[in-house]
Amino acid sequence: MNANVGIGREVTIDRVFAAPRELVFDCMTRSEHLEKWWGPHGFDVPFCESDARPGGSVRIDMRGPEPYGTNPVQGEFEVVDRPERLVMVLRGFPGEDGSWGIEHRTTMVFTDAPEGGTRMQMSTVVLQVSEALLPALDGMREGWSQSFEKLETLLRQL
Repeated sequence: MNANVGIGREVTIDRVFAAPRELVFDCMTRSEHLEKWWGPHGFDVPFCESDARPGGSVRIDMRGPEPYGTNPVQGEFEVVDRPERLVMVLRGFPGEDGSWGIEHRTTMVFTDAPEGGTRMQMSTVVLQVSEALLPALDGMREGWSQSFEKLETLLRQL
């Protein structure tokens, strides 16, 4: 199997959150919010640091049940246009040789939803993936969807 087959794979999600754009945007960029919703069900975040500005960095340690353990996610913000647009490049699953198992660019666009709240249109494009992680690409949509379910719960509490 060739890891190049995963490059360019795209996951898109269009979702409406019952909250104002500024709050949804802040939940996507601020550490104290990210740590409460990031990762699929059954995962938590023991460490999160976010410097949401163009060129700023983000690190999220996502911890899952066995056999997953803790996976550091690191990246940079490319575009931070509050509350309209966010672009970041994220890397995860570091290998023993220091390389990353996956790298993807995530773009989020936030608009006022006609029915109220915030419409978020997200696109994640795989830039690089190791052969070992190719099977995990099939779970990207579900992983993001579960994370956004957790975000909806957080938004109701804020």
